[in-house]
Amino acid sequence: MRAVVASKLPAGLRWTLVALAAGGFPLGLLIVALTWWSAWSWLGALLVSFSPLVAARLYGRFFRAQDIRPAMLRYNQRLTLNMVVYFALLMASIILHERGLTEGALGYVIAAVPALPIVNCLVLMARWLREESDEVVRAMTLDAIVWAGGLTLGEATVWGFLETFGKVPNLWMWLAPLAFFAQFGITAPLAARKYR
Repeated sequence: MRAVVASKLPAGLRWTLVALAAGGFPLGLLIVALTWWSAWSWLGALLVSFSPLVAARLYGRFFRAQDIRPAMLRYNQRLTLNMVVYFALLMASIILHERGLTEGALGYVIAAVPALPIVNCLVLMARWLREESDEVVRAMTLDAIVWAGGLTLGEATVWGFLETFGKVPNLWMWLAPLAFFAQFGITAPLAARKYR
């Protein structure tokens, strides 16, 4: 029933809704950058964490001719749960830091814990690829991963040298996986075009 309703929406409106959802990612990064350690930072972190998932779901609902493959459906469910855990751990670690509970060795653990779900995103991708039975889908995804990884590595290398010579400001390293996943969102449809 929902697919029928979605298909009756004009294509321009469907693309607009997907673009608005995807636009939450850069908007969230901007909010976090401008309001670091304030209440508004939570909104930015929420947008960064969930707008790509919402955009992907809208795109799948509006523009996919066939049903979502079972492996992809399981991946989406696991990724959504993983991002909920990430956001909860991020909130908890920031609150503990604000209360001064991150001194000493415990501080290292509290600071590193939010990174675990981000690293787990890569594990979930590998699990999805292992479960996916369609070789073309696997090949497209691997192409997109290689391109996104190469772009991220290249950008980090250039930025690192510019930073070393004092030409650009210091960037937090946790932005690298965000850049990877954002670029994966771009390289995935481009890789898919090669296999059409």
